[in-house]
Amino acid sequence: MAADEGSLKLSDFQIKSTKQKQQRMSHSFSLTMTRPHERFGLVQPLARQLAQHGSLGWYAALWALALVFGFTYVSFMITSSAKGFELRDAERRVERLRTEARALETTVAQQSSIQQLSDRAHAIGFVPVNRIASVNVAGHSYVFAR
Repeated sequence: MAADEGSLKLSDFQIKSTKQKQQRMSHSFSLTMTRPHERFGLVQPLARQLAQHGSLGWYAALWALALVFGFTYVSFMITSSAKGFELRDAERRVERLRTEARALETTVAQQSSIQQLSDRAHAIGFVPVNRIASVNVAGHSYVFAR
């Protein structure tokens, strides 16, 4: 058992030292590596730029969306208020036309009364008829009074 414990401790030590060497080597290796775009002064790739500035893109998209919704809301309010003014003018015009129609109906009723019609007929020379005679239309005969 004692030998097994010693071998365990040794293997734990070996594992730890191996990990430390790998970390040191990968760290030193990554320090010596340079990215080609940095070495030549080129712009970073688009995917990397998006990853670095991803939150800025989301904020810009949210602001743009808010501006679009705001502009849409304001334009709808302007058009609806203009339609409201047009509707109010149309309602006033309808009420005025209703009043004129009532006045014209009253005038028509007065002008088409029996008394008015008989007075106008008498004014143009018509006389009241006491006796009615029939005319034969099939025989093509016409009658007129002198």
